[in-house]
Order: sequence, then C-alpha cells, then structure tokens
Amino acid sequence: MADSRSNRSVRFQDFEVSLDFGELYKSGHRVKLSGQPMQVLTLLLDKAGQMVSREEIQKSLWPDTFVDVDHSLNAIVNRIREVLGDSAESPRFVETLPRRGYRFIAPVEHFPPANPDDLLELAPEHDTRPRRRSPGMLSIGLAVVVTVVALSAYWKYRRPPQNPRWLQLTSFADSATSPALSPDGRMLAFIRGPDTFVSSGQIYIKLLPDGQPFEITHDNLPKMAPVFSPDGTRVAYTGTDSHFGWNTWTVPVLGGAPHEALPNAAALTWIDREHVLFSEIKTGVQMAIVTATESRSDEREVYLPPTPAGMAHRSWLSPSGEWVLVAEMNGLGWRPCHLLSFNGGAADRTVGPPSGRCTYAGWSPDSQWMYFSANTEDGFHLWRQRFKGGAPEQMTFGPTEEEGVAVAADGRSLVTSVGMHEESVWLHDSKGDRRISFEGNAFLPGIGTVAGGARSVFSPDGTKLFYLRRKNEPHGFNTGELWVADLKSGKSEPMFPGIVMTVFDVSSDGKRVAFASLNGEGSSRVWMAALDRSAPPRELSATESDTPLFIHDDILLFRQKEAGTDFVYSLRPDDGSPRKLTTEPFPDFFQASPDGTWGVSGLAATARRMLGGPNIRICDFCEVGWGSHGKYFYLRLRDVGFGGNGKIFVFALPKGKSFPELPSKIESAEDFKSKQIFSVVDTNGIVAFAPGPDPSTYAYTRRNVQRNLFRIPLS
Repeated sequence: MADSRSNRSVRFQDFEVSLDFGELYKSGHRVKLSGQPMQVLTLLLDKAGQMVSREEIQKSLWPDTFVDVDHSLNAIVNRIREVLGDSAESPRFVETLPRRGYRFIAPVEHFPPANPDDLLELAPEHDTRPRRRSPGMLSIGLAVVVTVVALSAYWKYRRPPQNPRWLQLTSFADSATSPALSPDGRMLAFIRGPDTFVSSGQIYIKLLPDGQPFEITHDNLPKMAPVFSPDGTRVAYTGTDSHFGWNTWTVPVLGGAPHEALPNAAALTWIDREHVLFSEIKTGVQMAIVTATESRSDEREVYLPPTPAGMAHRSWLSPSGEWVLVAEMNGLGWRPCHLLSFNGGAADRTVGPPSGRCTYAGWSPDSQWMYFSANTEDGFHLWRQRFKGGAPEQMTFGPTEEEGVAVAADGRSLVTSVGMHEESVWLHDSKGDRRISFEGNAFLPGIGTVAGGARSVFSPDGTKLFYLRRKNEPHGFNTGELWVADLKSGKSEPMFPGIVMTVFDVSSDGKRVAFASLNGEGSSRVWMAALDRSAPPRELSATESDTPLFIHDDILLFRQKEAGTDFVYSLRPDDGSPRKLTTEPFPDFFQASPDGTWGVSGLAATARRMLGGPNIRICDFCEVGWGSHGKYFYLRLRDVGFGGNGKIFVFALPKGKSFPELPSKIESAEDFKSKQIFSVVDTNGIVAFAPGPDPSTYAYTRRNVQRNLFRIPLS
C-alpha cells in the first residue's frame, strides 16, 4: 500500500514545495515556512494563475472561528512574500487583487507522486487468478520498484536534517505572552493578551503537559511579568495604574482575590524564600533595579540607569547568585541586554546581540548559558551566549517572532511566545472607518507613540495622508520609510525610498517634512526635506537631536543635546542654522502649543513655558496634542503599554488660548463631566492617534496580534 503522505511537489523558479509534507525549499535548502502561511501558499499553488478569494482562504483557515480576516490574512501574505523575497508593489509570485483575493502569477511545474499501486496493473492480493508474467511486465515492475526507491532516497537525502520539534502548549486564536514555569515544572503561567511588554488581559494557569488553561485574575489592570513563588502556590505579576504606577500583585494559583503585595515594584522575581529582586521608579520615569525582603526591609540598590530616561524594566539573577541580566529601555526604545554584578565590583557589559533590542533574558540552571529575546534586523528571535568567553548565537529564525524566556528547571528546554503581529493605518471621516495601508506593517506618529503628542500627517487640503511603513531596524520602537496615500484614488507610494525615520511632521503649507532618523550607532538626528523632492534632504544637527515639530509660520522646533543636556532649538523657514530657544534644560520635551509658548513634557503631562515661568500640571498619566491651526485640544487617558486603549477627549479652544478649562485633577473620564467636551473618541485597540483637519477626521494605527506558547528543546 502506498504511503498516504505521497510526495506531490510544485516547482517555481528556484523554489520547490512538497505539498503533502508542507515543506518549502530554495535551491535544495529547506526554508522555514509552516502553519497558516504554508497553508495559504499551498492554496495559491493548487490554483496557480487563478484568483483565490479571501472568502475561500477564510473558510480554509478559520472555518468555525471568527477572526479579523483583513488583519490576519494580510499578515500571512506578508510572511509568504518575506520568505520568497517577493514585493507587493512589483510581485513576482503573489499578486494582490484588492479587496477580492490573491493570485500566484509565476509559472509552476507540478510533479505527481510515484504510487506503486497505481503503476502495477494487478498485484497478487488484488487478483488471485493464475497469471503468467511476461518478461516485459517483469521489466516494468522492476522499473517501478527502482523508481520508488530512487524517489524515496531523493526526498530523504535532499532535505537537510530537521530542527528539534517545537511543542505547542497553547492554541488560542488571539494571543498568549509572558510565559513563566513553576519551580517543579508542572505549571505554566502566562498573560492572555496581545502585548509582550505590558498587556491588557488576564493571568492564566495551565497544568503541563495537557491541562486546559484557566483564568486566575479578573480585573482591568494592564499586566506584565508573571512569576511563580518559590513554593509554587502564588503567582506574582506587575499591574500598572492610571498614575503611571508599577505595582506587584499576587494571586493564588488555585484562584482567589489578588493582593497588592508591593507598590512601586515591577517585574519582581524571588531570590530565595525571603528575598526578591524588582524594578523601582526613582524620579520621573527613571527605573532602578533593587533587592529587598518581601516586606521591603533591607532594600538595596543594585543598578541605576545613567540617564533620567533609563528604565531598567526587567532583571534576572543567575542561579549562582552572583550576576544579574537586565533588560532596559531608554527614550528611543529597548537597549541591548547587559550583565552586571549583583554585589557590585564588576564592570557592566553588553551581552546578547550587541546591536539588538533585548526584551527578555534567562539563565541555564548551571549559570553557564544566557538566553535572550532580541531584535537585530529581522524581528525578535531567541539567542544564547556562554557566560564565559562566548559570542552570541542565534537560535531561532524565520517569519515568526519569539519573545519571552522561561527556562525549564532541568535546563533541557525553554518556553517562549511565538507568533506574528501586523500594524496598519486607518482613516476615520464622514464615510466611517477605512483601511489605508494594505501591505507591510505601517504606523503613524501621534498620541500614543513613544515620540508622544500630535503630529501633522495630512496635507493642507486633507486629500493626502502621510505614514511610515516599518523597517525591522535594531534600534527604536518604530522605524520606517515615509509613504503617502492619495485618499481619493486609494493609491500609496514611497516618498524617500531608503530613508528610515522614527517620527515626522508635515509643514502647514505642505511643502516640507521634518523627521528624525537613526544613524548606524543608533543616535538620532533631525532632517528637513522638500515633499516635491526638488532638493536632497538636509541634516539640521550634527549632534543628538529628535522630536521635530512645526508650529506657527512653519517654525520648526526640535530637541537637541548640548554637553549631555537637552534643550529645545528652533529653525525659521529658509534659515541656515538652528538657534537655542530654551535657556533651561528640557529633557523630556515632546509636544508644543501651536503658538510656541508652551512645551509639554512627560507622561505625567506638564506644560512648561518655553521662555520660563510657572508650569501647568495637566495630569498624572495622559498624552496631549493640538489639532490643525490650534483650534482644538486633544487629551488621551490610556493604559500603560503599546495597545493603550482608553479615550481621547477633544476640546474646542477659546480664541487666543492654548488650553481649555481643565479639572485640577484628571484621573478618569468622570472628571470631565462638568466641562465643555467637543467630542470623545474611543481608542480601544488604537496604538496611535493623529488629528486631522477637524475632530470628525483623524488617522490611527491599529495592531493585530496572534501568538501562542511553545516549548523549544535546548541542545
């Protein structure tokens, strides 16, 4: 009987796909593509040259489950294109038929399986009548046997050895992140939520290997970093609040009411049954690593970031008790992980990929290996490095990303979150909501992004929308090339191909764009460019600078470092050199009033007079910005994390005023009841919000995520 997993294959250019084994090869070498992307590629190849509708793909992938097809399917097709080296703009393989489906356009060759039961006319078990076989039939039979053996050898030896098999531990249609293993390895804790940093969602427990996940928290707190207590009876986790507080909560693994164990303590881990290690806000956003008892007695500072914007969010003590791995964030994003002595006396050094953004780390039980989740140039993947004398080694590859490191107590495996995410740009106007970007990951600078504050992303007549299309750069939260969408025709095109930006702002006359860009060392510079491309982009500062923002008469403001301190500089149109505007340091400037009188700093938003004077405290944790021509003021109350959620309140400004009448204390939507609110925008699921010509028109970034937890063997 022939093997039911026969070797049907399809060839196109340098690629070959084994349809029955679900494997892709390029020039004879295995290329990692599996799961839903491989299913979609197989569908397209089965109907090469024909359109495969989005509905047909939906029925194949998600027959009984509701998902956001637009987000999920576009992410899947983008992964296929990445692996094939294809392009949506100039497709060689997969062509998009807008709003209808996809078509595989390259010539293909189909190779049917060699099945002995099909080729041998009548085997003895199929025909019991005596039959004299001729020499010709014997020759045919022998040829068939030789063919089958040759094909088997071809497939066996042509394929490179398989990687160790990953064991899937969860099967959610949405997302599971932040894995943690109990000390005995029998339980897995995680957050069922979209973000790998701070996420909305609940803490779940799963009994390994085959237990059903069950929810043990039931609140609205954004969460981070679950961890088991040494006896395995509790899970500690970080919960954030509307005051930008980072607090440790504990909850029994068998269910019960959560208890706030330590305020101002994030990413707590146990050193032993009495002592813990955690992150603590010092001043502003600066976050240090400290150790103490569970009651916070005997507290000792282990590490303080050297800059006010440094946030040492997570730390992991080696099993030997001598060394600490730290994942740290600054104003531009995640830094490489670094290693320091728990008791002092040794120099801090970078570990893991030296140019990568590192978000998670962990240790082998013998303290001889360090493991990392880091993004160098192709998304987040797992890395490892010997503690003594080793270079970083990449462990995982391919279109999926892997974040989170939970090393098993026996050191033979780790658990991580594996999946994909997609960001897209949307427009809201009188016609409702519609998607603007359809290919690749795209996003906007705006209220909710790290750069903070509102930026001009529309042309003066409102017919064009500017946005960034992501590049996988090792530095920064968001980097991409500038694209422009014609809102009437629906067509998009790149403005300055090859120039990667972190944030931009369009002048009110629509002639120029100012932007910040990272150089090869990850240092930011501010540039100016003509939108008609009549002249090359011009660098405005030779030193560290960022946060470009146009104000009245298209004067450009930006932050620039001088002798290690940040000041606000200004540049008038057609001037040659910027000049210092503020005489006092302004380290966390990210937004300015349209008349240039006020600058706004910090997530605990404070308005400061540019030329000196008393400050105005706006809120403990919110983001603000001004709309077109300074007629409206936007204020967003949101949660910590990239998803944000919350609401945006829009106020009409009195003539000549930079601020509306605001409550003395702003903590929730109820504080605005007696005030004159022009409109309210629900920002659930919105990452960044950019005001348009009027409050009824705006653009925003939406993120779609699918992740599950996998156990990966360690050799």
